[in-house]
Amino acid sequence: MSSVATVAAWILFALPAAIAVTIVGSRLLGTRRGIVDRIVSGVVGFAAGLVLAGLLTSWRWSDWDMVMMTLVFGTLLTMVTAVGLDMLARPGSFASQEETGRIDLRSPGKAWRAAVAPVSRYRELVRIARANGLLSRPPRSSDPDAVAELGPALRRTLEQAGGMFVKLGQVASSRTDLLPPELCDELALLRSSAAPAPADAARALIEDELGAPVTEVFAEFDWEPLASASIAQVYAARLHDGTEVVVKVQRPGIEEVVARDSAVLRQLASALERHTSLGLSLKPTELADQFIAGVLEELDFGIEAANARSLAAATPAGSGVRLPVVHEALSTSRVLVEERIDGVSITDVATLTGEGLDPAGLATRLLTVTLGQVFDSGVFHADPHPGNILVEPSGTIVLIDLGAVGRLGRRQRQLFVELLAGAMTGDATTVREALEDAGMIGDVESGADLDAAIDVFLGRHVGSGAAVDSAVFEELFAMLADFGIRTPQWLTTLGRSFVTLEGTLRGVDPSFSLIDSALEVVSQRSRVPRPDSIKSSMEMEAMKQLPRLRRIPQRVDELLGQASRGQLSARISLFTNEDDLKTVTRLVDRAVLAVLAAALGVGSTLLLGTDLGPVVAGVHVTVNEVLGYIGLGIAAVLMLRIVAAIMRDGVV
Repeated sequence: MSSVATVAAWILFALPAAIAVTIVGSRLLGTRRGIVDRIVSGVVGFAAGLVLAGLLTSWRWSDWDMVMMTLVFGTLLTMVTAVGLDMLARPGSFASQEETGRIDLRSPGKAWRAAVAPVSRYRELVRIARANGLLSRPPRSSDPDAVAELGPALRRTLEQAGGMFVKLGQVASSRTDLLPPELCDELALLRSSAAPAPADAARALIEDELGAPVTEVFAEFDWEPLASASIAQVYAARLHDGTEVVVKVQRPGIEEVVARDSAVLRQLASALERHTSLGLSLKPTELADQFIAGVLEELDFGIEAANARSLAAATPAGSGVRLPVVHEALSTSRVLVEERIDGVSITDVATLTGEGLDPAGLATRLLTVTLGQVFDSGVFHADPHPGNILVEPSGTIVLIDLGAVGRLGRRQRQLFVELLAGAMTGDATTVREALEDAGMIGDVESGADLDAAIDVFLGRHVGSGAAVDSAVFEELFAMLADFGIRTPQWLTTLGRSFVTLEGTLRGVDPSFSLIDSALEVVSQRSRVPRPDSIKSSMEMEAMKQLPRLRRIPQRVDELLGQASRGQLSARISLFTNEDDLKTVTRLVDRAVLAVLAAALGVGSTLLLGTDLGPVVAGVHVTVNEVLGYIGLGIAAVLMLRIVAAIMRDGVV
């Protein structure tokens, strides 16, 4: 075969051969691998196999021996390269990545654009952070002035970044279980206002959503926004029948902004979780996903309309509290048309008093209805700040802006009652059991320390003469965070709502205590008396044991029924504890690898002592020696990996 034909044949042969080598090598390893991992392993393995085959055959390109050796050595070296790449990874990282090896069927172009889209946003954020001094050297704990400047710098950075970052700061301001109180107080000052979008853009969006000109749908429309935030803006309008309404319009282009900022937040959270010790405890990817899901809900005004229906159903008729009427025929996922409320904030005590209304009575009514919503229906306003609670001239309270509504299932409401009952009676055991039932407490190493901390917490807040307010939620969450216990989202939302509502109520009457009122409701519902006497203490103990006593007859009846039917059995499951299973798996894996490494080392040594076998052209080395040295290298790497894993107590 001529040299030109040989070169052409190898060029045509190389690509399909490399693909075949990559597929066969990956299959033989039997593990899932990412597409990049496969490509790198295949290219390196095939190239190394080609070089080795050339050396063994004196580079006789036209011989079938070189072709077959290239395929065989390429496959083997592809497997060796893939294992080598695994060894570069952090021990145990592949065990926790279920997506490893799954092929991404998205268009590579789209995936690339999605990956690089946040780059410009990163540059903008870095520029804003640098301008506010946020990227200067980190403050030392011994420098209180530098620490004090961190909060305002972060607030200004988030405020100027706009988009989702303002909402991120507002949500973070309520997470005292994760952030220092001083930082939360500073982030609470973030403004929701934003420069309004051009009227032409808002008009185009409204007409596109409603399928008709604005003048055809509305008799009047004031294009000066009543409010403008990062997600939406609100306009005043009047329908043709004379009904005064407000039109909430999604900010034009906000979907693209949210998609871009979501990608940025997810990438930052992923980097924190992979590369920082703080990320291991906070799980920022979960927090980012929860936050993004909340923002996406706020973008869909259909959800807000559904929230209004749910909250209206949870509000008793004649209670003096109502929800604005939503004009669903004129509402879409991006435009919400609802009744315009003529009222003032419930904290505008002077105006309410001037209209002959009793602000304290209004606050009591709001509190009663809210607690009823929480304990009876499990649906409540999650952001009851003064601007969202208006009072009409007739004295009716109207709850507006229902983009954030909390929901509690029956079991969650029961757990919350148990938690408050334990707090009211000062019983740390009841509080701990409620937290365990809520899934907050797993395998806490310092269980005794946790019990002691709960005792101290209850003694400080439930003791004689102790002031009880919604701040106890913040301290409770912070205390649990010290033990590595994460608060479930529903309890965080409820606690944040209680804190906000109590701030609103205290704007009317500084003596209001929402938690005290909630404890009274729990006392009536659970019939748990306060610890005022020995008799009440005995009653409390009996009431605590009553749920367990009620379940005993049912359990006994079930056991007797199974025994009479011959179905009574006992089952013992080995390794039900996940930690035990991981320990045994680690020991077995290490033992198997040690045996394989030892066998490979012994076999390679025997090969080195054998003089038989073909000689590699030009270097006077036999194939047995080549394989022996390769085997010794692999055995040494495996043994070193085992030693390193033992030293660091990692997973092989």
